[in-house]
Amino acid sequence: MFNDTICAPASAPVNSSLAIIRISGPEAYGAAYSFFTNRENIKHRFAAYGSVVDNDEIIDDVILIYYKSPLSFTGEDMIEIFCHGNHLIVSRILRLLGKHEIRIAEPGEFSKRAFLNGKMDLTEAEAINSLINARSDWEIKASINQMHGSLKGVIDKLRNDVIILKADIEAGIDFSDQDIEFVSSAESLNIVNDILDSLIELQRRCNTGNKTARGIDVVLTGRPNVGKSSLLNLILNEERAIVSHIPGTTRDLIRESIQIAGIRVNLTDSAGICTPGDEIERIGVELSRKNIDNASLVLMVIDASCRITDEDREIISTLRDKHVVYVLNKIDLITDKCEDIIKSEPLPLIPVSAKFGTGFKHLEDKIASIIAGEFVDINSSFLVDERIILIIDSSIETVQRAIELLKQNEPPEIIAFELDELIAKLSDITGEITTEDVLGSIFGRFCIGK
Repeated sequence: MFNDTICAPASAPVNSSLAIIRISGPEAYGAAYSFFTNRENIKHRFAAYGSVVDNDEIIDDVILIYYKSPLSFTGEDMIEIFCHGNHLIVSRILRLLGKHEIRIAEPGEFSKRAFLNGKMDLTEAEAINSLINARSDWEIKASINQMHGSLKGVIDKLRNDVIILKADIEAGIDFSDQDIEFVSSAESLNIVNDILDSLIELQRRCNTGNKTARGIDVVLTGRPNVGKSSLLNLILNEERAIVSHIPGTTRDLIRESIQIAGIRVNLTDSAGICTPGDEIERIGVELSRKNIDNASLVLMVIDASCRITDEDREIISTLRDKHVVYVLNKIDLITDKCEDIIKSEPLPLIPVSAKFGTGFKHLEDKIASIIAGEFVDINSSFLVDERIILIIDSSIETVQRAIELLKQNEPPEIIAFELDELIAKLSDITGEITTEDVLGSIFGRFCIGK
């Protein structure tokens, strides 16, 4: 499909032990044959050791692997050169390739060629970019599943169901003069309703996945000086927040992202909830309350040495509609009374010493179980971009129109037209029908070399 040959470094532009340079296109083999000293060993999927030379000068000793079309990532002849990771060496090899009229690839051009050569569909291609930019174990897992066709399988089944229904409706049109009914209006309505349910479920799975990728918002709250900042530092395993015995040390919001149970968590330490003593403290308390309202999970921190005070209970009363973990902190100060406090309170308190780390594993397990239990289906959710979300939303609208038309007993030709539009939209998701502008937008977000 492509007449030109491209190249790019496929590893980060930093000094390292190794670097990878990728070449793809019709001139890949010929170029390698001309500058590689061990050319007789340039064989399909064989790691050949030799030198890259420019005239008689050795640029570097390398490992060279040749992938013969169509058995390569791009579906074209491909060469991968593993050289030493000095950027000067990489630059010299790239300049040498330029002498062979091999141009530097555009961002995402290798993946774009793989898509256009039928090596993957768009959902699998976009999953590659998600994998490269993943910030949590869950995102990596979701991206790999989509690279292996998890989302494509769902879309293909939906599309096939619509195609079969459209074919039956059109067959009924063709044989209308013979009074043959391939599918009744009632059957069509049931099928279209099932398709709508599947699309709504797909929409939910995509929205859940995208929310999970952005991170679960967790806020630490409580009275001043109950040890919220110490607890934040313990969870982060670093001295991120200032810790002092003086109440009200934290007046602004401190946000950090970590992983818990493989899920990205946006952890926020907020100002202590109290009657503000000045304007700055008032603003801090207002910000705290606003973040609590928006949080998915709240860690309510209680000072064990003071037991549960009236101020604590007032804060707790505002958390009735939230997922809350009640943390009994500073248990190192009341070692002999900790069990009595836990037994006397109806709240499910988790005893912790942020100072010494006591009880931290129990707290972490509790947070992980809530994330896995309350933020449902994280293992079956999809990680998609706005393009796919918009297509799914539009597809739902199309199906809803088809349902109304069926209920009104409109002519089958009109129903078939709506189904044809739905097929086109589902095909857009996988890239069976996609404009060059859309492809440019998708692959332009990729890094060079992928």
